[in-house]
Amino acid sequence: MKKENYLLTIKAEDRPGLLHLVTGVIEKKLIPIKSLSYAPTDIHDIILITIEVTGDENELAQLALKIENIIEVFSVEVTLYNSAVCLRAAYFKMAKAFLESPKAMAMSNYDTVMVNIYQDAILLAKYGTDATIRKLYNALDGPDLLGFSQTGLISDSGLIGHDDIERIIGLAA
Repeated sequence: MKKENYLLTIKAEDRPGLLHLVTGVIEKKLIPIKSLSYAPTDIHDIILITIEVTGDENELAQLALKIENIIEVFSVEVTLYNSAVCLRAAYFKMAKAFLESPKAMAMSNYDTVMVNIYQDAILLAKYGTDATIRKLYNALDGPDLLGFSQTGLISDSGLIGHDDIERIIGLAA
């Protein structure tokens, strides 16, 4: 089977060691993790974990079932990466001389925000898809680019599905 990038969107009750359990299941299956995001939600003690992995459809279906067997996990949604809206935040540390170069136009061309000014550098931020961030990186690449990093991806998965509601209400009781 063909290996592709997938997103695992996991809704779970927050507890110490949960992330270790989830990543342990993935590592045991020898499935590479490309990106991971772990964040609280507006519902007390419910977290959303988004993991980008590479594998085939059968591997990911089995993996989702294994992760759903973890007691704290309410649900696991598996989505092909290319069929989901996936965004990241990217940060570019630029030399101050960049502001006077022709490449500075990239800031407005890519809706980039200046988030911090240092004595000899500036920090730019961009929120967008992998493709947009890659294009911006290519536009900024050169001697003025002092550093680059990006966050794990954020997907547009709904927080609580109809099937999750009864289970969460049972935990709250």
